[in-house]
Amino acid sequence: MASVQSITRLMEKLSISSERPQTLVEMKSFVTSVPSSTLKNVVKANDLLALFECINTENKEQIENTCFILSILLPIVDPFEIITYLSASLQVGLEHPNQEVKLLALKELNHIISTPEGARALCESPEIVKLVIKLVAEDEELIALAAVRFLSDYGSISPMAARMMLAEGTDSNLNDLKEAMQKNSVVRYRVYEIICDIQSQSEEMLNLCLDTGIIADLVKELLGDDVLSMVTCCAMLANMASSQHSFNYLVQSGVVSKMTELLKDSQENPLSSLYIPGVIRFFGNLCLYNGPKVVVDIYPVFCHILFDLIKSSEQSKKLVAMETIGVVGESFEGKSLLYDQGKRCTEAVKEICHVMCHGSEDLRFRAVRTMRQLLTPSKENEDQTDQINDITVSWFQQISLDPVDTIIGLCKQPFTDIRCSGFRLLQTVAECNWGLPALVEVPTLTEFLLDRSTETEKPCKEAKFDVVKTIAMAPSSASIFGNQNYLRFRHFVNEGPFYVEASLSVAIEDA
Repeated sequence: MASVQSITRLMEKLSISSERPQTLVEMKSFVTSVPSSTLKNVVKANDLLALFECINTENKEQIENTCFILSILLPIVDPFEIITYLSASLQVGLEHPNQEVKLLALKELNHIISTPEGARALCESPEIVKLVIKLVAEDEELIALAAVRFLSDYGSISPMAARMMLAEGTDSNLNDLKEAMQKNSVVRYRVYEIICDIQSQSEEMLNLCLDTGIIADLVKELLGDDVLSMVTCCAMLANMASSQHSFNYLVQSGVVSKMTELLKDSQENPLSSLYIPGVIRFFGNLCLYNGPKVVVDIYPVFCHILFDLIKSSEQSKKLVAMETIGVVGESFEGKSLLYDQGKRCTEAVKEICHVMCHGSEDLRFRAVRTMRQLLTPSKENEDQTDQINDITVSWFQQISLDPVDTIIGLCKQPFTDIRCSGFRLLQTVAECNWGLPALVEVPTLTEFLLDRSTETEKPCKEAKFDVVKTIAMAPSSASIFGNQNYLRFRHFVNEGPFYVEASLSVAIEDA
């Protein structure tokens, strides 16, 4: 009851302009001391009108205190109520000269579209979306990126929202978007990003985005001669390639042909290091969502290009080639396709293993992840288990003469990311049909895994625990590791990842 009276009294005091600065200080202290669950039962959307009035000032401290209070109260109010009662206040916030106020308004709009009722209500307020589109053209990047993120999410929530933004019509925001694109190339690519995000949701959304003509403009920029434009286009179209329903358009519009051409010319073009990561990711996403065979049918020497890039001295090319090989090699079809490349594939896997052991920290982490993807047992073709085993064993043996020892070495590295990834790779090996027999050959492995003192950080404790759990839960664990070790593994799992053995201390009284 005291909370109700206190917040009501403070809200009333805000109507006296001379007392606002001090009242806001008191209110800031109050909202941080009262549980949000208590405030939720007290504060309603129309109560916040007085707070929004407090941002109409040049007093920076008053604006900061108001934004702080609103950042606590807005999330606990029903989003539908906010768009119903505070629509005008949000519009004022979006046009406010203070950056913090704009960010607060954008954050609240994301809160509103988090519920179906709020999202539907916002669809009936094109004037709010119009103001956000203006922020896409802001020079302040933090504001512009927040606006891009909101519009991408808003346009993706439903066909109705996308139509309100993109369909021709008096209430549509399409002209606002096109007008913003005229400002400069930076803003133009921000709008391209919004459209690419929206089209990824469904074929209906893709067709809606195509009707705007904006995707066609993006493709024209890819087909042009400006290398810097090409770099950005490749990155955006790589994201578009992750949508299965967009594949036919990418083929028919000439995007796939252009990407293929860029790949072919990459060895001769001195500027290729700028755009080739985007091109490779484009084909990698096509593999992921349409199957590796589709890409090889389009561009038969795609794998050869990947293998060549793995050997590149340029880190960006090596990195994206490793990531793409991992994406391709995760499925049975991809594993078979890579393996059928023979010696070139073997050399590429050897290079990945070399990077895993001797590369820079970032490259090593990515290389370990790629090896995990290559070794991961494929579940979709259980009738071809023997073939999968042959392929993954051959790649496992490329790690070193003593692969398990090498992986244990990764688990002992001083870098947390590398140690965790080493444990994850051990877990992947344990999941393979041939994995436990390979692990049991290393006499030190069991004691290393069961020694809790080797890890002090939470992520590594969890990663090591997952390895032990995978071994303990394997049907053949007892027969391979022996009953005694099997029981030790099970006991370790039962104690959980963060178990600490109690130590007894004896106090000796001084004589």
